[in-house]
Amino acid sequence: MKSNPRKKILILLACISALGVFTLECCAESAGNNTKSFTLEECLTAARRNNPRVIAAQEKIVELTADYNAARSRFFPTLTVISYASKQGPSDRLSGGGITDHRLYTSESLNSVMGKQILFDGFKTYFSTKAATIGKEAQKKETERVLQEVTFLVTEAFYRLLEAQENKNVAQTALEQRRAFKELTNAFYAAGKVTRLDFFRAEAQVFEAEQALVEAETAQHLARLILIKTMGIERDAPMTIVGSLPEEFPAVLDFQTLWQQAQEYNPEIKRLDLEIEQSKKLIQRAKSDYFPEISLQGDIGNRQRDIGGTEREWMGGVFMEFPFFEGGLTRAKVAKASSQNLQLIELKRNRLDEIRVELMEAVKGLENARHGVETARQTLKANTEGYNSSLALYKYGKAIGLDVLQAQVELTRSQFYFISSAVAYEINYARIKQIAGVEIKGSPSANKMKEAP
Repeated sequence: MKSNPRKKILILLACISALGVFTLECCAESAGNNTKSFTLEECLTAARRNNPRVIAAQEKIVELTADYNAARSRFFPTLTVISYASKQGPSDRLSGGGITDHRLYTSESLNSVMGKQILFDGFKTYFSTKAATIGKEAQKKETERVLQEVTFLVTEAFYRLLEAQENKNVAQTALEQRRAFKELTNAFYAAGKVTRLDFFRAEAQVFEAEQALVEAETAQHLARLILIKTMGIERDAPMTIVGSLPEEFPAVLDFQTLWQQAQEYNPEIKRLDLEIEQSKKLIQRAKSDYFPEISLQGDIGNRQRDIGGTEREWMGGVFMEFPFFEGGLTRAKVAKASSQNLQLIELKRNRLDEIRVELMEAVKGLENARHGVETARQTLKANTEGYNSSLALYKYGKAIGLDVLQAQVELTRSQFYFISSAVAYEINYARIKQIAGVEIKGSPSANKMKEAP
């Protein structure tokens, strides 16, 4: 029995098509599995581990630790190995000034070990070590400040992305409503119940909703890029976030209490206090150059010459070095250190005023957001009822299309306003927490999390 060649070809093409579909499904499933979802806490953990500013601040601590070790090294003796060989000419050199002349050596070598232990240096080493210790502690507070700032920036970027995603959902729903109303208006126009103007208005609202959706998608893309940049990660696969807007919006402590907490716990203020203390130690270190340096020095070694042979030699004693004249160098160092101290004092005073204003702005912004949420909730209820009523009346010929379109616009605007106010509350809460330096009462975030689409 002969087989049909055309049938074989069709079976082969069907197998190839099935294999291609299976491959595409596997690739799509693999791409979907590569998508990483981050909660806010996971974003913060990734930022603490990968943000370049955090890493640089932590490495600065290592640098200042090395400065401390270098400063305290002067407490210990210094041992130096000296070795050299020299050749002198001419080879027939003779000594002079004596009754008889004799030949001088023409080659010499020396191998010795020299030691030096500082006994007193005007407390320069002591104050240098103290300044280095305080500088390391100040950098720890600076690292803490950077961590809190990065925490705020990641939190802000996270909620901006969440806001963009919620806005996109609202825009998508509004677009579906406007398309449905456009179809309804078109049907009414075909039946002669409305004018052509109503259809054009409904169509224009669809175009506006499509534009709003495009803008929401663009904002979502930019917010995602900002979040990835702030986290310090590089991801080729798309990422999503897991979170939701808060359901409750409690008030925070009063301003005076928050300001007292900020003065006590804010790492930037603590860092400025430590830097002022460090500058005082540096002034004392600069003044130590007015005192002499007293040290115990000695060396032991072998000196070899071509004439005279090899001799063992040693030396030891107490030495004092006192700069008699240095052109005002020490005075200039003291003046510079004193000026830096005054600069830090004024910088702290100015920074305290700025931090106070920033805290006040964050507190007022949070209160405005709280009131905005309450207003948006009431407006949202009214606009939802207004839209449903106007749409029902329009279907029965009791309302015009402009009423429905206006109700749709007001409903969408109130939804956007609620999302904006809720996100502003979260961002201002994170800002207050950053400035106060500690956890404050009232957790704005809901415990229940859902994956944002």
